[in-house]
Formats: sequence, structure tokens, C-alpha cells
Amino acid sequence: MRSLKTFTLGLAAAATLAIAAPQAGAAEFKLTAGSSHPPIIPWVGTIKDHVVPMSNKYLKAMGSKHTIKWTEAYAGSLYNWQNTLEGVQEGLADVGWVGTLWEPNKMPLMNVTYFTPFVTNDNALLTVIQNDMHAKLPVMNKQWRKYNQVFIGAQTIDNYVIVSKTPIRSVDDLKGKKFYAPAALGGWVRGTGAISVNGALPLYYNGLKTGVADGAIIPGTGILPFKIHEVAPYVIDPGLGAMISGALTMNLATWNKLPADMKTMFRKLGNEYGELVTKRVSANRIKHFKIIASKGAKLSKFPVSEQKRWTGLMPNIAGEWAKGVEGKGLPAKAIMKFYIDAVRKNGGQPVRDWDKES
Repeated sequence: MRSLKTFTLGLAAAATLAIAAPQAGAAEFKLTAGSSHPPIIPWVGTIKDHVVPMSNKYLKAMGSKHTIKWTEAYAGSLYNWQNTLEGVQEGLADVGWVGTLWEPNKMPLMNVTYFTPFVTNDNALLTVIQNDMHAKLPVMNKQWRKYNQVFIGAQTIDNYVIVSKTPIRSVDDLKGKKFYAPAALGGWVRGTGAISVNGALPLYYNGLKTGVADGAIIPGTGILPFKIHEVAPYVIDPGLGAMISGALTMNLATWNKLPADMKTMFRKLGNEYGELVTKRVSANRIKHFKIIASKGAKLSKFPVSEQKRWTGLMPNIAGEWAKGVEGKGLPAKAIMKFYIDAVRKNGGQPVRDWDKES
């Protein structure tokens, strides 16, 4: 586990759970909401403007005598993007967004979409599938409990695009270039001749500006908030797909101390969180692309023929992933089948049938 001991004791203490001892009557619960990323992105903004303010309103409407006093700590004030899982696990945040895309080893089953690209662009469908996975497949919740957490709400993002400092007209143009493609995304450029560089959205502007990378593979909604189009104006949608990239979770110790009515309230908020993030991501993509185009970004798409060329160059990353995860005693193939079957049942047509190769 990555250590968080580099943070000051005072900072850790300030973020540690403090719950007033439940009494027969009302009790005030002191909780911290946290994230590595700022609220300008939907999956964090929805914590700030919905989860936090609506919690006490819902408790009151339910007739609960309990209240919550929130401390909010976003934009890396408690932990950085490399420690979102550990931040909630260790109780620096009681409620937080965990980016599982950086945890292919610790949270492998949550990364199934990252090892099966070119399957679907429908992030709303992915939200439904993610909730279904946690409702119907106990192993998904078991993963979270291993890291002292409870799954509260789904989080998906829109289909990934390539932002580049030079035009990308075909898969051939990827060869020899360095692209930010963190952790689980690294397999996407295998076979293309491109080089993957680890990182996260808050780092990309300066990294692209200073030449650390030639481009980045990112969700389309990540471009405008971080002004990435200013340093990488070529935006290509190659059809890589939407992804399950994380979740809203709660520290398990915190969860276990909550009364039943508060758990019910957080389940309701978690469902709403997933729905709102999905709607905001979809709306932002349309709005943001219009804005960056007006500011000089050059937008293009790969045809299906080029998508097939790309998948044909790639090794069977899904099969490799499944073999490795199955070796740890986890049902990777069953999770992959659950996911891709759900896409097909809803009319989707994967560019490559990863589940049939594994």
C-alpha cells in the first residue's frame, strides 16, 4: 500500500472521522468529504453540490434526528491522485471519489472496461452496468471491503479522445510519440509504436507544455476544465470508448458507525450521484467541445475502419488481464462477460469481441 505518512500529523488528524457518540436522541456526525481532483469536474463537483448539501435535507425529510457537520477537502488538499483509494481507506476522507483507473492491481475488476477498449461510447449504460455489477456480483463489494470501504455510487466518464500537439490522422501517426495514458490505459497503445506515460489530468497541461509528452489519451470532458486544448489543440475521437473509472465510496469504519436511517440516506445519495455524474458528463462533452472548437481546437474522428486497424494492432490485452486476475482467484472472465453481454443486450456492437478471445 502506498503510504500517506508524508502528510502532516495535523492534516491527518483534521481529516480523521469524528462522530459524536450516538445518543437516544439526536446525534451530530462529523464527516469529511474529499478528493484529489477539484470540483470543476463532474465526479467531484457532484459531491460538493449534491451529496454534501442534500444529506441533511434528506435526513430531515426522513424524520431523522441525526445531522451531519461536513468538512470539505478537494483538489488534493488531503491526498493526491495516486492515493485516492488509500485516502478513503485510511479515513483521511470519510466519503470520497476513488479513481480506480490508477488501481489495476488493487482493484482489478473495477478496471474491466480499461482492458476492453472499443466496446461502447455509452457512459449512461456503463453507469447502469456498474450498479448492476455491485448489486448482483458480491465479489465487487468484497474488493472494496478489502480496502476498508463501501461502494456508494457509480462513476463513469465519456469516451476517451486523443489530444495532441500535432495532427493524428491515422493509427500510423501514433508511432514514436509519447502519450499520457496512465496505469490501465497503457495497454491501449501497445502495438501502435507509441509510448505511454503515467499521470493524471491535473499534471497534463504543464507536462504537454514542457515536452514530457506529445499528447494525452483522456476523457473528452477533461479537456476544457484543465485547458489542455491550449497546449494540445488537435482532438481526435478514435472510438476508444466510455469507461468505468471510479466510484463514490465511504470508509468502512465510518459506515459501520452510522445508524440505519443514515445508511439508507447515503444509498439514495449514491444512486443520485451516479445519475447526476452521468448526465453532467454527457452534457459537458457537448458544451465543452463547442467551446474548445471556438477557441481553435481541431476536432476529428476515426472511421470504424481505422478503429478496426487499431484493435488489430493491439495484443489481446483483455486475455492477458483476465489470466493475471484469475490467477489471483478473482473471476475476471465472468466480469468481462457480464459487462460485454450487457452492452450487446442494449444494442452495442464492440469493435473487438474481447470476451470471445479470452
